[in-house]
Amino acid sequence: MIIWIRNIVVIFVLLSIVYVILSIKARLVQRAKLDAEYTAPDKAKDISVSKEEYIAKGMQKYGKSYRPKLIFGVYLVPIAIMAVLIYLAQYS
Repeated sequence: MIIWIRNIVVIFVLLSIVYVILSIKARLVQRAKLDAEYTAPDKAKDISVSKEEYIAKGMQKYGKSYRPKLIFGVYLVPIAIMAVLIYLAQYS
């Protein structure tokens, strides 16, 4: 039983590392997209908004979107797969 707990803790730590890396990467990519969108010459934009304010508003919208919530699947998918495999190993 102790081995199972130790393995679960190791798996949780590894999944947490992957989650943090994916979250940071996704935020950096979104910030770069907003920066490119702000500096694009073909878009008619409001000049009264500074670049920092534009990026801050875009990141707030990003925080409310589905993408950050989907990244949480890093935890859910492997745990669901392990649960199915354990169930099939025990009851088949």
